Amino acid sequence: MLFSTSPLSIKDHPADRLHCCGATRLGYRFIFLHATGGTNSLDWLSTTSPVSKPVSCHRHIAKDGTISKIVPDDKTAYTQGPAEIGPLPSHTQNANNWSLSIEMENLDNGRDPWPAAQVRSCALQVVEWWGLYGFIPVVAHAWMQADKHDPEGFPWTEFYKLCWDQLKVIATR
Repeated sequence: MLFSTSPLSIKDHPADRLHCCGATRLGYRFIFLHATGGTNSLDWLSTTSPVSKPVSCHRHIAKDGTISKIVPDDKTAYTQGPAEIGPLPSHTQNANNWSLSIEMENLDNGRDPWPAAQVRSCALQVVEWWGLYGFIPVVAHAWMQADKHDPEGFPWTEFYKLCWDQLKVIATR
């Protein structure tokens, strides 16, 4: 642990055994930010996506900023496929084994707003992970997988400013 953060209020919404992979975690190389592409996606991400192609994540962040834990950090979530760029041993390596993931509730059409509470919760979650696992790069799903475009319209400058502000608060404790 590099540093500790104030405890986050996180609701538990665990994935069932079909949506949580028991694969060996190979480390924490990336934090992937995703958009759900819909509304009210908690059940989809934990129990109801097709068993033939299950979808899950480590955290879900609702529009109101509520954070839900779906897959524990030490387990692999079904959120990302093979990475096409980045420092992985092979471009065909499944990035799920190397990453933590945040799914944010958003229609992902570039017009659906990103409320301040949601962006703030995302920054707080990322800073918590930085404290636990080191300074891991935060990347968009689209940056690592060419056929994806999420999170469309995400306010990256605001997000990184919130992360930085949180780090300054921690440094003054």
